[in-house]
Amino acid sequence: MTSRTGQGAAPGGDGWSDGDVLGFWTPGRISSATDPGRPDSDGVPAGTPGPPASVPGMPSAEHIPGIASVGVLFTSAGPDPTTGEMRAHKCSASVVESGGHDLILTAGHCAGGRAVFVPKYRSRSELADQPYGFYRVTDWFVDDQYVRNSKGAVSDLDYSFARLAPSADGRDVQDVVGANHLVRKPGYRQNVTMLGYPRVGRNPSDRPVRCAARSGPLSGFRQMRVVCAGMWGGVSGGPWFSDVDWGAGTGEIIGNVGGYYGGGMDVPESDPRYNQITYSPVYGDRFFRLYADAQNGRRPHYGSYRQPKS
Repeated sequence: MTSRTGQGAAPGGDGWSDGDVLGFWTPGRISSATDPGRPDSDGVPAGTPGPPASVPGMPSAEHIPGIASVGVLFTSAGPDPTTGEMRAHKCSASVVESGGHDLILTAGHCAGGRAVFVPKYRSRSELADQPYGFYRVTDWFVDDQYVRNSKGAVSDLDYSFARLAPSADGRDVQDVVGANHLVRKPGYRQNVTMLGYPRVGRNPSDRPVRCAARSGPLSGFRQMRVVCAGMWGGVSGGPWFSDVDWGAGTGEIIGNVGGYYGGGMDVPESDPRYNQITYSPVYGDRFFRLYADAQNGRRPHYGSYRQPKS
């Protein structure tokens, strides 16, 4: 279909059109691009397998086909999308309810750059042939007190929203894949299902994973902590569901992979805890203010961040 080629599509505010996206993200670039994921001090070569599928006594991530409302973010950096720095999908994201039907949720440390959201990404298909299309990010909304991959209190603010342009055939993402409902949950102890796309170097099949587990508190922070093997870098920004309708492909989201040091312990990938311990911010007033402001295109200053008393 000519409508999926992106030819003639209106450019975004940075002058990047759907045609530019398709011209830049060729199959060769997708397969050869680097993937920063969470900070890595080991220099593990691409294709290195992850841990065994199961760890005795510990929940483990399992591969699933994916759901329509959750996908990946492809990002390029630089002034020209045809020459900018290439990166594979570095983060995961989910569609959330919005008046404009055009909003996704991810981690704060995933925000920025010329990004494209691909719901239910299928690694063996070209960008133009993805089952639910692709959507250019036109605007980012991040709490201005957040510091990328912080180990301080502001790591509680590791969440962001992005507004998306319509697909090449003119449809808004929420109208195509549905949307998830954002929920405020009191306390740190919750039954959650995490979902995300690990980076290709640790996930050669390039399929999403999910893990159902019980969360607890991360001491000293307004964050939840989950122990589950196989949550490698790349799942950053992926949703934490309190409830999911797997048939509909949507649910209730109470968190996202992120927080202290980008969502996990400050250890090298060779340390088993790197892929076994994952964090999420606890959604409070500032989160829901940002959510409302993202829907209305506002960027107010919320003032210095002080951790609420538990």
